[in-house]
Amino acid sequence: MFDRLILTEELVDYRGELIAARGFVLSPESIADAATRAPALPRLPLSDTPLAADVAVPLGEHGYRHLFPEGGVRDAVRRALLAVRLPEVLFEELLALRRAASPIHGHAVATAAIAVRMLLSIVGEARGVPELAAAALLHDLGMRHLPPRLTRLRERLGKDEALRVAAHPLLGAYHLARVMGEHPAVSAALGHHWRCGQGYPNLPSEPTRSMEVVSVASAFAALTQPRPFRSAAFDARGAADVLVTEALAGQADANTVKLLVSALRGGEGDPRTVRFGRERGGHGPDVNRHVHVAAPARSLV
Repeated sequence: MFDRLILTEELVDYRGELIAARGFVLSPESIADAATRAPALPRLPLSDTPLAADVAVPLGEHGYRHLFPEGGVRDAVRRALLAVRLPEVLFEELLALRRAASPIHGHAVATAAIAVRMLLSIVGEARGVPELAAAALLHDLGMRHLPPRLTRLRERLGKDEALRVAAHPLLGAYHLARVMGEHPAVSAALGHHWRCGQGYPNLPSEPTRSMEVVSVASAFAALTQPRPFRSAAFDARGAADVLVTEALAGQADANTVKLLVSALRGGEGDPRTVRFGRERGGHGPDVNRHVHVAAPARSLV
């Protein structure tokens, strides 16, 4: 598992402005250093941007009906998402993805909605929930720095392609650190593929419980949305089955997966009392070429 990335090309934002030069080394240390030097940019609420209309999309999806029932729960998730505050330049990054019809955009909004729903089960409408919603919304920004064809491949990733995909947590975390400073979005971008130490990249410390929520929400959103490398999406039960299997194998945080399962069941009671059954009742695609990306080298060049 690697812990750093040497840039082979310039890292630029949606405007073409330089974020990091070719040859720069991205690592948890350089990301932390960038966060200390970030400017204090003014922030806008998501409710004042064109992205406000996108919030309703995952909330109204039939496959998520158990997570977002009409009424108080759905309204609370909507309020938290609309209260997200970001520098305008990051909203423009998300809007650029939407204009390009990138699947990353829909994945970002769905992940944020699912993460908020999970958090509401344990903290209610706490003051910090919009900040964590922002982290979930931006967690996959590093994918924006990869060739768009990698998000549309129908076949299994080759070795070089897999390594490029594995670089996106470092790319996204550094980008966000330069703009946001020390913000949960940086940690979410860096750690959402950590997978209890079996994923990537290598981290100096374990992600917080809040960041594990973003990770599980991201995995659930990815499984339940269409992807070109499989014949259909998993249904909600099937996606939960995958995550339960990973938790039992030590590849996902068990308590966070229990929190998701509890939210799917209505969010009542203590999530820690959820028991994982051995029977799997969900539905998955007939064809699925997906494999978890693993980088064997300690650094990527």
